[in-house]
Amino acid sequence: MNFVTGVMLKTLIEVLKGLFFQIGWKIILERFATRAVVWGLETLKNLTTNDVMQATVNDVIAALQGKRLQEIPKKE
Repeated sequence: MNFVTGVMLKTLIEVLKGLFFQIGWKIILERFATRAVVWGLETLKNLTTNDVMQATVNDVIAALQGKRLQEIPKKE
C-alpha cells in the first residue's frame, strides 16, 4: 500500500469513528426499548380475549406514547 492510499484510508477510518461516537446511543437505545415494549404489549393484547387485559394494555401503551422522548440534540 503506498503512502497516499494509507493516509486516505486512515483519514476515512478516523472520520467514520468520529461519526459513530457522535451519535447519542442512549437515546437510540431508549427509543428501541420503548418500541420493543409496545410491540410486546400489542402482541399480548392480540393473544387474549379478556377485555380487562386489552383495556389495561391500551392504557399502558397510551401512557408510554403520552410521554414524549427526549429529542436528539443537533450537533453543529
